Amino acid sequence: MSTFHLDILTPYKKYLSKDISFLEVRNEDSVLGILPHHANIITTVSICDMKIRDEEGKETLFAIGGGLLSIKDNVATLMVNSIESQDEIDFPRAERAKQRAMARLEQKLENLDVERAQLALLRATVRINLKK
Repeated sequence: MSTFHLDILTPYKKYLSKDISFLEVRNEDSVLGILPHHANIITTVSICDMKIRDEEGKETLFAIGGGLLSIKDNVATLMVNSIESQDEIDFPRAERAKQRAMARLEQKLENLDVERAQLALLRATVRINLKK
């Protein structure tokens, strides 16, 4: 099976480095399905669920907190703000984060950073949906 290399980087560490056969992420416009020998590209990635398929065909799901994807010469580098595999997601913690974000948005305080609260809600929702 044909593969390409994927490196996933966070602000704190190299999260993953492995050969895979498929990567699926979202950007503002669409769902991107990346296969081996994809054209070189640099694009943003949204807060979303992400899927990878390894050389044996096993799929793994992740919740990512947005970032950048660069593909060059059959190497994909994904730089994300945050990432959790489906197994790493703490469902009760994600539920609490969702409730906090919803409460902030409902309060409509003058000094509320609405965009930040909306992004927190989106991140929590992605994590919850992936864990269900």
